[in-house]
Amino acid sequence: MNLRLCSPLLLIALLALGCTTHSSRVVINPYAGLDWENLERHKANLHTHTTESDGVLSPAQVVNLYADAGYTILALTDHDTHEPEKPTWPWEEYGIDVESSGMLPILGNEISRPDHIGSYFNDYGDREQRSVPDALVEIGDRAGLAVMFHPGRYAHRRTTDWYVDLYQTFPHLIGMEVFNQNDRYPGDRAIYDAVLSQLMPDRPVWAMANDDFHRMEHFARSFNVFFLPPGGLNEAEFRQAFEEGRFVAVHNPTRDTTQVILPERIDISSRAIELTVSCDNDQVIWISHGHEIHRGKRLPLSANLGDYVRVVLMGEADTQTHLQPFGLRSAKARMTELEIVGGTGSGRYLTGSRGVPIQADAPEEGSVFDHWAGDVQTLEDPESPSTRLDIHGRDRIEIQAVNRLAETFTLTVEHGIGIDQATEATFQTIRAEIPDGAVFDKWIGDVEDLESVYSPTTRLLMPRGDVQVTATFVHDAVFAPEFQNPSFKEGIKGWQAEEEDVRFIENEDGSRHLAVRQFSGIMQRVEGMNLKPGQRLTLHFEAKIEAEGNPVGFVGMQFLSEAREELTSQSITVREQQWVPLAVSGVIVEDMAMPNIFIWMRRGELHLRDFRLRIQSED
Repeated sequence: MNLRLCSPLLLIALLALGCTTHSSRVVINPYAGLDWENLERHKANLHTHTTESDGVLSPAQVVNLYADAGYTILALTDHDTHEPEKPTWPWEEYGIDVESSGMLPILGNEISRPDHIGSYFNDYGDREQRSVPDALVEIGDRAGLAVMFHPGRYAHRRTTDWYVDLYQTFPHLIGMEVFNQNDRYPGDRAIYDAVLSQLMPDRPVWAMANDDFHRMEHFARSFNVFFLPPGGLNEAEFRQAFEEGRFVAVHNPTRDTTQVILPERIDISSRAIELTVSCDNDQVIWISHGHEIHRGKRLPLSANLGDYVRVVLMGEADTQTHLQPFGLRSAKARMTELEIVGGTGSGRYLTGSRGVPIQADAPEEGSVFDHWAGDVQTLEDPESPSTRLDIHGRDRIEIQAVNRLAETFTLTVEHGIGIDQATEATFQTIRAEIPDGAVFDKWIGDVEDLESVYSPTTRLLMPRGDVQVTATFVHDAVFAPEFQNPSFKEGIKGWQAEEEDVRFIENEDGSRHLAVRQFSGIMQRVEGMNLKPGQRLTLHFEAKIEAEGNPVGFVGMQFLSEAREELTSQSITVREQQWVPLAVSGVIVEDMAMPNIFIWMRRGELHLRDFRLRIQSED
């Protein structure tokens, strides 16, 4: 039939009879065959540490903790770099009554060099291992399964192609964490989508969420829900569900499980993927090739889709449920070429992608970013150097960063030192001049752009306007006698630290100061104080960094509840390569039991001395 000769009425009739084609069909459905009316949902954590490596609770305590919280599947994955090298297995050797716990124990281990790998159903461990592929060979030779843990931690040295090669080489490498602890590495999901974009629809990778439990503040914020048949809580059924992706990954930062949304059923036809789920349409987000492409409980397969699509169910307080990816065979997807002139974000994107991030390049010296120009109709904020845009209906979009000459304004620092004239959008260091017999309290005035109001040495991001700040002081300040160590004469008493993380340096006056080494962290719990809500704790100290390049160190306080869960935390960044007085401060909140003092050094060596903790009531 020559359609050019057809009448409009005949064409309408043909369309009504279904003579249209759909651009995509589902070729991978991890939830195929599930009996949604009768299946069991089992809560699982598959990344857990105990005192057998660097956790604070014994294996028996950890199992009881998770069992009491309603978990039914648990893997103890202690690091293989600690004694003993073998996994924490079998549970019975650690005083655990498996039957009474109601838990399905999973043999697990964390291969910890060079990248962290979750290893399951085998006893491999090697503290001397320096090769990820060699470790995966060993896991495979023992009929094990593997998962890449917290990939965002290694984003600076691992490429998408590196991960793709691993997944193509090792079929028993089945998953990747997209949430670790309380979303410790937000880049995990970007890496996951980048890997799926290259592998799908031929090679799925399953998304996982785990506590990476070491301490109570890590507990029950990230977990998995497995869909098992009735009476299927056994190793064989679990392993099959694990391999085939019959589970979802959940991030629940508030630990309020009533906010978690789970799919009630999933139906797939030649026309659509449809979810039955108790939430609004706007809470169902469909992602393809790393970006949102649709919202709603029904995704038409006639939409412009790539090689996979996955679903995120958004609950209250940033609770997220991530379904496993569906593999698609699609007609040639429509793509849009995005060119960012004077910034990053250029590339080819699915037409219809939402929330694509763009970033302006750092302007030349003497200039500042002013606005974006060009096809800016769908930009979130045309006046912000870091923003997002939606890509709609065009083959090509061009956006350009526009800069202007920077202006200079007056910076007035009362009772301190700072430059008199400062260029907008530059960082300026200011330092309080502390009188004899006094301690620094806080900065007042135009403090909105200060890094830390409570530190005598801090940085100001100069705004577009004059700034005046004043340093204030306390005379005859009282320091907590429970926590003073001006010269570290008593060594490292009270600090939770590995010996190789720290060293002491003898000073000319016979005192010592503390040095925390590269990629190391230490902590001290402050106990025995009668602390009250509304009081402010300020940790005073002096610090410097010894390193080349751009080293960064952190000192801070973490406020914990009676259950040792994190309530709030504050920290200050150390950058100076000469001794400077610093402070970090926080107000005690309700239900707070104690603070931790923590120190962390990413690059170089962080030197510290004269720790003093001050407690005061806020006005």
